[in-house]
Amino acid sequence: MMRIIYCALLAFILHQALGDEYNLFGDAGQAYSVEVNIGHPPQKFYLLVDTGSTTLAVASHARQGGKSYFKANQSSSIQDSHKQVQAKYSQGMWIGQLATDFVQFPSLANVPAVRSNLALITESHKFFMNGSGWQGLLGLAYLPVGAWGENVVVDSWMDSVDRSLAVPKSFQLKLCGVKSTTNATHYGSFQMIDDQNPNRNSNRSYRTPVLRKRWYEVGVISVRALTDLVPINASLNNTNETIVEVKDFNDEMCLKLNEEKSIVDSGTTNIRLPEIVFGEIVGEIRNAARMTNVLISDEFWYHGEAGCWPEPQMWSLPSIAIDLLSADANDQYFTLEIPAQNYMRVVTASTEVGAISEFCYKLGLEAGSETVLGYTAMEGLEVLFNRSAGWIGWQTSNCGSNARITGPYNASKSLVDTCQLRRPVSETAVSIKAAQWALCGVSIIAGGVLVYLLAPCVKALCKKPIRTQQISLSQTALFEQES
Repeated sequence: MMRIIYCALLAFILHQALGDEYNLFGDAGQAYSVEVNIGHPPQKFYLLVDTGSTTLAVASHARQGGKSYFKANQSSSIQDSHKQVQAKYSQGMWIGQLATDFVQFPSLANVPAVRSNLALITESHKFFMNGSGWQGLLGLAYLPVGAWGENVVVDSWMDSVDRSLAVPKSFQLKLCGVKSTTNATHYGSFQMIDDQNPNRNSNRSYRTPVLRKRWYEVGVISVRALTDLVPINASLNNTNETIVEVKDFNDEMCLKLNEEKSIVDSGTTNIRLPEIVFGEIVGEIRNAARMTNVLISDEFWYHGEAGCWPEPQMWSLPSIAIDLLSADANDQYFTLEIPAQNYMRVVTASTEVGAISEFCYKLGLEAGSETVLGYTAMEGLEVLFNRSAGWIGWQTSNCGSNARITGPYNASKSLVDTCQLRRPVSETAVSIKAAQWALCGVSIIAGGVLVYLLAPCVKALCKKPIRTQQISLSQTALFEQES
């Protein structure tokens, strides 16, 4: 209960101090959450904003460390499907019941309350963090990575909004990070965008294509530590449109980064990199740290342990450069420059009167089998997700760290070919086709059995060609609609 009171108080303070623009907040390491109302009468919760999954899911039972949960029997508008669904993540999983109810976000004035699929979580494992300020998840990715169950398709809240407004909507995340070095609470903005409206941010926008509409899968060309003060042939002016020829390129790294997949995931904290790339970058940053007067242990760099000091740290370490494939040309890319303020994450900032001050940090990089640009790579930037057109736009922001974007740059060859980013047929299309052919086969078998059992009526039916034509046209229309 104290956690919920704290979240409500924090949201009120942020609203008063920062204005209507900011509607996201979160404790250290817990991503960003937004306030939501579910059901009639509305029940208020906080959902983690997650571009790495699809389903809207909310706790529906009391759990250790969190007493707030959705009470389905108190909503007059709930519709229970009586079907079980589940979802697994890189860390944690849950099982729940699929239902629909009205969902409304008070801070999104341009989006009405819509009836949406939601999963009522009945049991979970390593999903809810102890003392987390959120009670569920708002998935914003595409349908193929939604929750699953037997003979059930779980639509997303975004799909429900598109149907309700009869026009596809984009959304934008402006993640600001912590307000100061003495406060571990971070804040930001989640907004739904009409594609026809002009962009209020005058800074230059850079677009990267979504390679496959499952997660927000992008082409990460390279990740490196900027040990030099100025990137290779780079212009520091975000409005500079000069394209520079860059001849040298690390083909091996590009292949490694995209070997499994590379995704943009606001529900993940760190920047996750393949082991070999992680080792190279951390080695360079660690060497740079040795030149400073701050003593940092190996456990901090390689084992995810926190480093604590009695004073807040002003890090003078290299920025991390993340090169992304440009949507404008196959041989073009641009660079996100992520400062040390982002990846040296504040996890504790204790300045209580009468107590010893302690400021603890964790490294915002980790090793894994795939490449994930977590919110550590997004803070200090405005990131626009255009789901229907299939691209992500990046701009520098007026809040947060001094993150920069440079480019675009030309490579000496096609990055799509060199990094093997082509996908001949999307997995979504393949699965839909397979389902369609399976359904067609089942229909033919069932039709044959039916004709055999109703043999006396077959002759009569054959004398009605119009009825046969209507059935055939109906099956064709269904096939085209699902395609």
